[in-house]
Amino acid sequence: MRYLLALVIVVSFFSCKRDKEKFVVSGILYKDCSHTVPYANYPLILEYNTKSLLEDPFELSLTTNEKGEFSATYESVSDLINGNLSVSFVAGFANTSLVSDLPLNKTVNLGNVVKGSNSFVVYKIATNKPYTSNDTLYYRISASNFAPPYMMNAPYKVGPFTNGQILDTIVRSSIMGYDNGSQSIKIQVYNEWRLGARYNDPKRQNQQYYSINPCQVYEEAVIDLERAVK
Repeated sequence: MRYLLALVIVVSFFSCKRDKEKFVVSGILYKDCSHTVPYANYPLILEYNTKSLLEDPFELSLTTNEKGEFSATYESVSDLINGNLSVSFVAGFANTSLVSDLPLNKTVNLGNVVKGSNSFVVYKIATNKPYTSNDTLYYRISASNFAPPYMMNAPYKVGPFTNGQILDTIVRSSIMGYDNGSQSIKIQVYNEWRLGARYNDPKRQNQQYYSINPCQVYEEAVIDLERAVK
């Protein structure tokens, strides 16, 4: 009787085991935002990095064809939830992400992906209040997508500040992320600023996140001083 019960349990276990599903990540790799020169025969890596001991990371090697097209298929039982899926390339002794934050357990066509972005972002000030030369603006612009330096940590500008004043112009690099909301490739940018050295805003109105197009030649991000009070 015990033998029969054990046999039933084993059979039930294997019959309930889920079959692995196959998912495809594909796209076309171009050298720049003109989308006219494909990156032909270029080696790429589809990699899944996880922080969970219950999941196994993996890397799949792939190569673009003469038209710059690439495609990689991976298998999953729809339980990849604790990691990041990305298309990367080898730079030196490490992998460098080309497009990160890809949707897990889903077939996705990335469309046109660029290796070298030729666009830039302009940071402007917005204010309707008079600020004097005694006012100091501290700010931080951070994004892993930028060419070095990756973070502009607490630089400062001394007033007076005027509406529409250009604060910085930063060239963007080709490292991009996948925006699940818009189902497209975007660059995530984070801004934080304050007027005066001692500043605390519990509502965090002096913080902004931007999701911007990596191939738009001109992009404008605004630091609104109306939200940066002393």
